[in-house]
Amino acid sequence: MPANVDYEFLEYGLHNTPDKLRQELQKRIEEAEQYETLLFGYGLCSNGVAGLRSEKHTMVIPRVHDCISLLLGSRKRYDAEFEMYPGTYYLSKGWIKQKAEPLSGFHRYCEKYGEESARWIIAEEYKNYQRVAFIHTGTNNDEYVKYGREVAKFLNVEFFEIEGSLYFFEQLVNGNWNKEFLIVPPGKNILINNFM
Repeated sequence: MPANVDYEFLEYGLHNTPDKLRQELQKRIEEAEQYETLLFGYGLCSNGVAGLRSEKHTMVIPRVHDCISLLLGSRKRYDAEFEMYPGTYYLSKGWIKQKAEPLSGFHRYCEKYGEESARWIIAEEYKNYQRVAFIHTGTNNDEYVKYGREVAKFLNVEFFEIEGSLYFFEQLVNGNWNKEFLIVPPGKNILINNFM
């Protein structure tokens, strides 16, 4: 990160509940009194950023629908992957560290509902997936790739590795905001239509 950029990571699970994500982001916007510009490492994210507003900040957000495009480096690349393999469950080092993937979900379901019910829930939840793909966005991924293989084996699907890109994040923090970024001036809302 550039020395002049402060950052904060939010809980991964917020993306599962877009209304909570929006509330948490709006709270952070209102608490960010000392800044003029706020950068968001999110896409539209199930409409979790739709409706965000600041009276005093310029808000900058990548013009993509979800984090898969962010990690792959473009919406075009995501669309190409989706065209070839629509039933892909994507993994990254971050998702695995946050235990936000099917195998960890299975263990949580086991604790809550028992193993038999957990297996049924997972089978229903992931029945349309054809592969698991690990997105590389850095180094030292060996243990995460190994775990990704375990997730694919658990789901009984193929495993792939895909080279990712930090393009969006680099452009975002370096101020290189081209048409791939939504720049929202103070007093305006982030709108769903801005991502179309």
